[in-house]
Amino acid sequence: MNKEEIKKYLRMLGEELQKRQVTGEILLVGGAVMLLEIGNREITKDIDAYFEPKNAATIRDAALTVARKEGLPSDWLNDGVKGFFYTQPPQRKWVEYPGLRVYTATLDYVLVMKVIAGRPQDIEDAKALIKKLGITDAQTIFGLVAKYTKQQKLDVRVQYIIEDLFEE
Repeated sequence: MNKEEIKKYLRMLGEELQKRQVTGEILLVGGAVMLLEIGNREITKDIDAYFEPKNAATIRDAALTVARKEGLPSDWLNDGVKGFFYTQPPQRKWVEYPGLRVYTATLDYVLVMKVIAGRPQDIEDAKALIKKLGITDAQTIFGLVAKYTKQQKLDVRVQYIIEDLFEE
């Protein structure tokens, strides 16, 4: 999905929710935020989002309706990311459509998620986030990880990932 497709599908999701007389709220994280806010990629395979619990089933059902209409995979809007939240993500409103309010996690929170995940694409995303946020040293990221995960001691793997981001 590119930026325009994301907007289209989220607008359609809002329309489906409005038909159900619900105003849903979702929080975008991951690749969609990278595409929409950072612009370091052209596409994302899905939209990682957290759904408010009270309307989660309705949002999933409406997303399936959009998937059928548009020929999308059933998991185009993926809420599996909720298992990777360490604290309540700080957020800001990105856009509001009839039937749907869309928020994005703050970029520093997304950075923490990316360094902890540590996959190759996450490392590239982390580099783009570091540049956008103007971070110049590993200590700043260590502080963000401690703030958002409440961990006193970092996993060695994560520590090495963060240090490696500043060795180039």
